[in-house]
Amino acid sequence: MDELESLIGKSISEIDSEIIKSLESIDFKVAILEYKYKNCGQRYPIHPFKLDIIDYNNVISFDELIYFRKIFIFWHFQGQITDIEVFDITSDLDNLKADYDLISGKIKNGNACNLRQGDTKFLAAKRLNETIVLNDKSVNIREFVLKKSYLQKILNEIKFNY
Repeated sequence: MDELESLIGKSISEIDSEIIKSLESIDFKVAILEYKYKNCGQRYPIHPFKLDIIDYNNVISFDELIYFRKIFIFWHFQGQITDIEVFDITSDLDNLKADYDLISGKIKNGNACNLRQGDTKFLAAKRLNETIVLNDKSVNIREFVLKKSYLQKILNEIKFNY
């Protein structure tokens, strides 16, 4: 862990593929997440965390999508790593599964065009700019993401080292 902690204060470009492979080999999902500051000084994540592209014809199973129980997070501000954190998602698995079931259910029922991020709590089907034709309807390609509001929950629980 000391080796990883030595990355604090350095550029995110210093997180090489070997570091990521090592963490993934012990079943961590690795996230490099950027945050910004609101005028009041509160930090907020600026992007959701992409997990996988959604294949409307062959939706990945929940266990394949959420194969991990811990996320190893490199938090950064303007490209500089400010903290590293291990976040355990175990207590959130029921909510993640419920979100997954809602999303996959709509896809399987031919209602992919009716997916709304507001329908779920932690996991979302983020709309991308590209479209495809599915069941004679034009639908946006989507990806499974951990929502920014969920990342905010994680960010709020982290004690940053300055």
